[in-house]
Amino acid sequence: MKGLAVLLGLLLLAASCSIPSVVGEEGAGPERCEVPPMQELYPGPLGPNPEEDPPRAGACIAQKHDAMLVLGCPSNEDGTPSACQLARADIAAALHAAGYADHFIVSGGAVHNAFSEADALHDLLVARGVEDAAIVREPLAEHTDENLYFGSRIMQERGWRSAIVVSESPGQLVYNALCDSNCCVELGRLTVVELEGHVVGHYVLYPDAEPVTDDECAHIEDARMGVCLFLGKRRACKDHFEL
Repeated sequence: MKGLAVLLGLLLLAASCSIPSVVGEEGAGPERCEVPPMQELYPGPLGPNPEEDPPRAGACIAQKHDAMLVLGCPSNEDGTPSACQLARADIAAALHAAGYADHFIVSGGAVHNAFSEADALHDLLVARGVEDAAIVREPLAEHTDENLYFGSRIMQERGWRSAIVVSESPGQLVYNALCDSNCCVELGRLTVVELEGHVVGHYVLYPDAEPVTDDECAHIEDARMGVCLFLGKRRACKDHFEL
């Protein structure tokens, strides 16, 4: 048994060492950054731990994006901003101040109570010095796949090709946004990276993004990875679109 434990430890170490420490080192702009396939980023055999250090954004990704897509989460029952909303607004405002995007999409309807998530995030960003005219509200989304779907449509309408996807939860980005964008909505490719001390999504619409392959989705959807477990219930999935 001791030998088996040592072997398993070596396998896990090898898998973790194979994850690139830096991604997106080439390309003229953030929409042209080269990113590793998901098999390379998450080699398995076990699923990724979203709380561990993700690969760092390389020089290409660490450029100004066209927009920032802030994923919604519920307000408190009395309508006051929740901890997740405050944290997401803080991250978005900090990245804005650092020059990573001038435009914002705040996404989320009144899903869990009577208060619009998009409105709450809008007000928090304005309170942090973001101009009202720089913020587009997306009030329809009820789940991460819908945040990405409706957010992508807004990007398409405005000619925006790249976005930084913001959540204070690395788990939401790895277990939801990654799968929802790459293997469900299929309007662009999302890569989860560390940028300025924050875990964010680097999101690029097609046709600029390198297409996600069937092999990538088959790998990440493997039950042993424990990541893409509920795609069949997503309303914005291309194969069973229900919005």
